[in-house]
Amino acid sequence: MIVLRENNEEIALQKRLVELEKLLAQTKKKLQDEAEYNKQLEAVLKEEYPVRKSKIITIKSATKIEFVNVDDIICCDADEVYTHVHLNDKRKIITVAKTLSTFETLLVGHDFFRISKSHIINPSYIITFYKDRNQLLLRGNMVLDIARRRRVEFLKVLNKKDKEII
Repeated sequence: MIVLRENNEEIALQKRLVELEKLLAQTKKKLQDEAEYNKQLEAVLKEEYPVRKSKIITIKSATKIEFVNVDDIICCDADEVYTHVHLNDKRKIITVAKTLSTFETLLVGHDFFRISKSHIINPSYIITFYKDRNQLLLRGNMVLDIARRRRVEFLKVLNKKDKEII
């Protein structure tokens, strides 16, 4: 009777061992799949597989939804929880109930630069940079201050732009 009981326990343990081995194999497979997926995500982030960025964004104001070409945006100004988007066509301004940081993430990859807490600019609309005053003159006669902390990075962006032009 003791031998039969030991055999039953041994068989139950072997069955349990087989079940655990199956679970281990399934877990390894899931981990491999997840690792492959993570590699693909990293490749996208490193732009080995560039994501197509649309040149047109939607801007929802209080009364309408506008489709705006990113290249037409001169700058974005923060006004607490509102953002004023200045466009190239005849000094048109769209006011939106979104923060400036929302626009900053929306415009990533489109060569915009945040010059201060309150302003994001399109460097292609810069007319003059006043070094002594740390200010920019943009198309449309807009004069904006550059934050002292962002000046060095801004000058690097300008130098990069100059190299692309030459």
